[in-house]
Amino acid sequence: MSPSRYRLRKIFRRPVLAVARPLASANASPSSITYLALFMSIMAFLSLNLNGIQWLYGVLVFLVGFLDGVDGAVARLQECASNQGAFIDSVSDKLSEFVILLAIALAYPSQTIFTLSVPLWVLLGTVSWLMTSYTRSRAEALEVEDIDVGLGARSERLMLLVIFAVLQLLLYGLVAVTLLGILTAAYRFHHYSSLLQAPAVEL
Repeated sequence: MSPSRYRLRKIFRRPVLAVARPLASANASPSSITYLALFMSIMAFLSLNLNGIQWLYGVLVFLVGFLDGVDGAVARLQECASNQGAFIDSVSDKLSEFVILLAIALAYPSQTIFTLSVPLWVLLGTVSWLMTSYTRSRAEALEVEDIDVGLGARSERLMLLVIFAVLQLLLYGLVAVTLLGILTAAYRFHHYSSLLQAPAVEL
């Protein structure tokens, strides 16, 4: 489950830079792009709960993920990356993920899929997404070098949800990203734990 050259961030690198370069030249603030991504998640929430349009929800979620790449690219191009910006970006990412998943729970509160209610799937998805990010952040804080592992990073989870939403199969997408999050979190826990394991003491 190690990352490959096909990681979405690498695949979308050129279009992200194509958008980021003129924004950087125009002195656009990376944080403003971060907030725009959060706003897009709110719009996705409203589109699903007010109109029930799954494909529009999917398009807006795609923009959330795309802008998440743009803000970092703008910061690097402007050479203004900072701890404050990284903190704002991280918190905004978690908020947008919560809004994106909450939208599904509120749009389909009484429906079930594979015998579990949609709100329960959303709860499981939220926990799995948080654990996927938390295991990585803790490993990074403990100076683990090989941290970019697991198939279900944030970009991949969002894109999978986008695909299912555009195909009008959003609830199946919810199940897919939840299971992917669980598997990725479990794999990261195992991988990081093995790297942090203390070497045996020779007597």
